[in-house]
Amino acid sequence: MRTSLEEVVLRRARPRDGIKGPPGSVLGRGPWLSGFFSFWPLQIAGWGLMTLVPVLFWVTGSITDPSILCYGIMRPVNGFLITLALRPCCSWALARFGKHWLLVPLTFLVSLLLSYVELMGVDRMVLAFGLPGVPRQTRIAIFFIRVAIFMIWMLLYFGIKSIKRHAEIEREFHQSELRLLRSQVNPHFLFNALATIMAVRKNEAMVSKVTQSLADYLRFSLAQESEDQFQHPLGQEVAALEDYLLVEKIRFQEKLETRLEVSEEACAALVPTALIQPLLENALKYGQKTSPPPLRIAIEARLLEGRLLLMVENTGRWVEPHGSGSTGLGIANLRKRLHLVYGDQAELTLDYTATVVRAQVSLPCSGTA
Repeated sequence: MRTSLEEVVLRRARPRDGIKGPPGSVLGRGPWLSGFFSFWPLQIAGWGLMTLVPVLFWVTGSITDPSILCYGIMRPVNGFLITLALRPCCSWALARFGKHWLLVPLTFLVSLLLSYVELMGVDRMVLAFGLPGVPRQTRIAIFFIRVAIFMIWMLLYFGIKSIKRHAEIEREFHQSELRLLRSQVNPHFLFNALATIMAVRKNEAMVSKVTQSLADYLRFSLAQESEDQFQHPLGQEVAALEDYLLVEKIRFQEKLETRLEVSEEACAALVPTALIQPLLENALKYGQKTSPPPLRIAIEARLLEGRLLLMVENTGRWVEPHGSGSTGLGIANLRKRLHLVYGDQAELTLDYTATVVRAQVSLPCSGTA
């Protein structure tokens, strides 16, 4: 009994839209979010909004004192220029002290000093314009408002910088973990290919065919490593797996029957490296041990409602992970990689009957080549 991919989707709860994963690149938030929280957009937007405050007071007539309006207008202009000069100092302090408790009192002291110097400068400018000074109580209030603004600016700078640094470290960690998991893809194929070459060594045409298929498949595998990419069009892996299956077909002869049904849309979908290979290796490894000849393997992939649906099916019986003759590493490896890339938006399930084992993958279609 076979279950179509559409039936598999209809009997499961509809997944949530979007891709959720670790921070950074395909593993996390979109690039627009990272760009918005960079220094210049926040610097311009923050001080720009502060410029609107005295303008609104002046337009609405809430404040008519020209001296106070001058203090309010000069605040965002001076603040913008002072914080530009303060930026490299904050970067140095964050690198020097990190999360040390000294960073808090240092921030307060710097805010006091900058607010005092800036207020003295504005006082001189107000007098130079021929405007009267403001009362002492008002100057004190303006001073502490400036202290609070400088402190908020520095704390936001430290906080956003720390969050982005943490996200970068986490992204590098996840990418390193992906590299490690990808390097652990079962190397049985190389061993089997060499064994096949030895088995047909007297047939020069067959040896040439197996060697060429092996070379083409290894070229694809090495290209993924050298390009350090974690996603590629599914069609690339399908083309490489045709070489893989050719070697296995020569090895098993009439004892192996294969079928690939991959739509053009699915071929263009970007997927994690080595998505099908571990499932196919499991189907070959355990199928040949539990299936009556011929071992039949089917690979299907298509897009449905914005998701890629992949199925690898083989005749034979289910072998329990970590049981006799099973390590379960291939499936566990793939499931971990899918989680690193897509979070809980990807699903890998295993169904089986007495005669058929079926691995099914459902994941968001994040893009096309």
